[in-house]
Amino acid sequence: MEADPPDSRKRPLETPTEASSTKRTNTGEEGEYFLKVLIPSYAAGSIIGKGGQTIVQLQKETGATIKLSKSKDFYPGTTERVCLVQGTVEALNGVHDFIAEKVREMPQSSQKSEPVSILQPQTTVNPDRIKQAKLIVPNSTAGLIIGKGGATVKAVMEQSGAWVQLSQKPEGINLQERVVTISGEPEQNRKAVEIIVQKIQEDPQSSSCLNISYSNITGPVANSNPTGSPYANSAEVMPAAAAAAAATASSLSGNDLLTITSALNTLASYGYNTNSLGLGLNPAAASGVLAAVAANANPAAGLGGFSLGSLLAEGAKEVVEIAVPENLVGAILGKGGKTLVEYQELTGARIQISKKGEFIPGTRNRKVTITGSQAATQAAQYLISQRITYEQGVRATNPQKVG
Repeated sequence: MEADPPDSRKRPLETPTEASSTKRTNTGEEGEYFLKVLIPSYAAGSIIGKGGQTIVQLQKETGATIKLSKSKDFYPGTTERVCLVQGTVEALNGVHDFIAEKVREMPQSSQKSEPVSILQPQTTVNPDRIKQAKLIVPNSTAGLIIGKGGATVKAVMEQSGAWVQLSQKPEGINLQERVVTISGEPEQNRKAVEIIVQKIQEDPQSSSCLNISYSNITGPVANSNPTGSPYANSAEVMPAAAAAAAATASSLSGNDLLTITSALNTLASYGYNTNSLGLGLNPAAASGVLAAVAANANPAAGLGGFSLGSLLAEGAKEVVEIAVPENLVGAILGKGGKTLVEYQELTGARIQISKKGEFIPGTRNRKVTITGSQAATQAAQYLISQRITYEQGVRATNPQKVG
């Protein structure tokens, strides 16, 4: 391909985080494709480089065009920026290799492995993140990655040696995108990403979601994690939740307060930081925050008027299914099923886990079915996802081969 001198002169003058070639279109030139990658905020600086020099050089070397969401414009529910790479298959793989290298260089200060505060989902960096690649793909591409009955994703794992999981698919609604989490050693992840890039190449609709900012997206967005709710939780709910909590606390009865105190003690026994909950709230106000955070699992639920009472109230029943890796089911069950019982008592939801050996097709994930009012199912999902996050943190600091 011949160089385009005017374009190459212009490129360094563009904002590094928004760098893009002026001649390429949204659909890409012949033989060009798009790869959307999540980048932890700790790695973004080294990818951009001083004054944008590194990202400009990377574009020059690979021939790719790279766009990065702005400094505080994170993917919902995370502290990760969104990177969109446009180029040939070779260019996409080359850029991702470079990104993966920077993700593996997690500074010590970012490695938060202590128990995660119940009020701050996904804001601390899981030490396992350095072994992961996270890609955002359109729903159509996700279908090609999974394959019939999960056959393709199983083959990807066998060929690469990496563990590949997709964010949950909700019932009755099609999310525009799904997040693919790839876990393994550097070479295993590289092979898995190469195979997924092939699937992007095969999908004629692979360029259907080219946004790098999610700040104006109104509908539900895929969870960045393969476990828990299909939807992303926004960690930025905290100020609104605290206000909702303060308004809620005054309307609670003595029995409610007793239930709350018991619930918070239960959470504390599992290592959750519930003493001040990071906001200096008393237990009654803190429980309101928990309720408000749970409500936020579904953006449509809103925070107005949401109180702990609605967690316990009988409403229209809904059934939510989530996937949990086989080796983490024990954390949700607890000794003799104690944790599961307590979660059900705390939220008012019924939680059932598929029998041992009964996996979701094409995965090693067990199906967890949550039944109850909308508020109850959301609260149960939230507690389960926090329990999983906590358990992963514990295992990361005390590595052991599990399942």
